[in-house]
Amino acid sequence: MRRWSLPVGGAALFLLACALARGGLFGAGGFGDADLYGSYARRMAAGQWPYRDFFDEYPVGAQPFFLVVHWLPGSFVGAFRWTMALCGAASVFAMLAWLRRTVVGALVAGLAPLIVGPVFLNTYDPLPALLVVVAVVAWLHDRERTTWIFLALAIAVKVYAIVLVPFVLLDSNRRRRAVEWMVGILVLVHVPFLVMGPGGVRFSYWQQVRRGLESESLGAGVLLVLHRLGLVGVTLRDEAPGSRDLVGALPDVVATLSTFALLAAIVMLWRRYRGDRLATAAAAVTAFVTFDKVLSPQYVTWLVALVPAVSIDCALLLALVLALTRLEWNRFVRPHGSIAHWGDVLSWWVLARDLALLTLLAATTRRTRPR
Repeated sequence: MRRWSLPVGGAALFLLACALARGGLFGAGGFGDADLYGSYARRMAAGQWPYRDFFDEYPVGAQPFFLVVHWLPGSFVGAFRWTMALCGAASVFAMLAWLRRTVVGALVAGLAPLIVGPVFLNTYDPLPALLVVVAVVAWLHDRERTTWIFLALAIAVKVYAIVLVPFVLLDSNRRRRAVEWMVGILVLVHVPFLVMGPGGVRFSYWQQVRRGLESESLGAGVLLVLHRLGLVGVTLRDEAPGSRDLVGALPDVVATLSTFALLAAIVMLWRRYRGDRLATAAAAVTAFVTFDKVLSPQYVTWLVALVPAVSIDCALLLALVLALTRLEWNRFVRPHGSIAHWGDVLSWWVLARDLALLTLLAATTRRTRPR
């Protein structure tokens, strides 16, 4: 019984934080993308197909989930928040039960919804985070087939999980079999949507690939600060699919460099890899969040059930990232108008949060070499 006390306590603390958080289990609506998911689900329930009958920006693995939530009792937003809270609580429980049990890790992960704010329960990111944590737990316990299945499902729901594939394959005793399982599951999930709306699926993925430098990313944070100091000139514009991007030749170059930085970070981790699976998984996901050209506030959700298990200092750095994300989000959703106003309000907060992420990446990477 004592073995399960911290995992149960961490999960209970997480649910309590979900209840107390603004935009939480009992709060008013109007936060995040939950209403948009609900509109997609209602269209699917009426017989329409995503990607064929209406544009859907999210990966195909998310569509069955939206429809299942629509069938739950109550309003869509209420059912969605409860589902996300349960996914998050399950992730925290899995981390504390089968990855590493620390009181500091339990506190940081358990209080995360309260620290980071409304975006935590109003986007579907806790679902892929749970799938990734289950895959990592299976990977740590040498359950190869379970690892392949859950990793493939996580990629189908949110593409970021693909950064773990090189390390899982490196460790696998049956690499060809692993590739067959993961590709097979991805094909199986995609087939119905490709049959019904192949052009729409291609366009949805292409929209994500061609996105510009999002205003909350590390590269954008640097450019916004340089703009405020009068060293460069940048233009901010609302772009599809619903992000505020820096546009122009310089932001395009920085976006490309960000992609190369992400690839370089994964290659560096792959070369350093000596079997510390937990720290490597946490570092790889942190690298994606840090260097991707798109960095929405909810992306920090992916770190909550991985990073605190690595070490106490990593858990405390994550708490700082969550707090800065909350402060940055408060300033991101309110201001409208000229780039000068944005430079005054947003730039320093974005850069501070992104530099904290960079520090967290360094801390998790340092832990990837077993002593």
